Amino acid sequence: PVGSERYREYAGDIHDSARHLLSLINDILDLSKIERGTLKPEDEVLDVPAAVGAVETLVKDRAERGNVTLKLEFAAPLPDLRADSRQLKQMLANLLSNAIKFTDPGGTVTVDVRFDPDRGYRFDVVDTGIGLTPEDIPKALAPFVQVDRSHARKHEGTGLGLPLTKRMIELHGGRLEFESEPGVGTRAALVFPASRAVERETLGPAQDHATT
Repeated sequence: PVGSERYREYAGDIHDSARHLLSLINDILDLSKIERGTLKPEDEVLDVPAAVGAVETLVKDRAERGNVTLKLEFAAPLPDLRADSRQLKQMLANLLSNAIKFTDPGGTVTVDVRFDPDRGYRFDVVDTGIGLTPEDIPKALAPFVQVDRSHARKHEGTGLGLPLTKRMIELHGGRLEFESEPGVGTRAALVFPASRAVERETLGPAQDHATT
């Protein structure tokens, strides 16, 4: 009958599979554009907590299904950031999706955002997951390569997320920092140059506004 719970589950599976396939196609297209030198960041002035919050919304259900706690931490004061909005969200979504995927139930994934004039604008994604050995890290950063470890191979993926993220942050003049330890977890950080920080103008009383 129409409205059957089983049919809703089928429709949900079809929808999730279609979104996953579309994501893979977009990743391949973006990587191809980067290799041809035709993918350029479109600079926008971004409200960083709002951008991170939008990505959290995208991955929150996945974290809940995996019983993984997701935390956001912002070190004040945070200036705005001059970056490509779509690419920033894609990079963060890639890092968060990986962190959640390789973190066992009961674990934690934390996004720590802070700005330092000397160290740049940092987005650290830290998990308590399975971790990688030093020898495995170069493989994780290579396109279409998955780490050949028994407890990691059970997770689906094409091996495009980290390589694409690395190249996108480099298009912004930044870098991807990656460190990991088996059984302890992984820290992956997007580091934008400090020159991309945009100080907010002080609003007068008539211009001030609040959000709810």
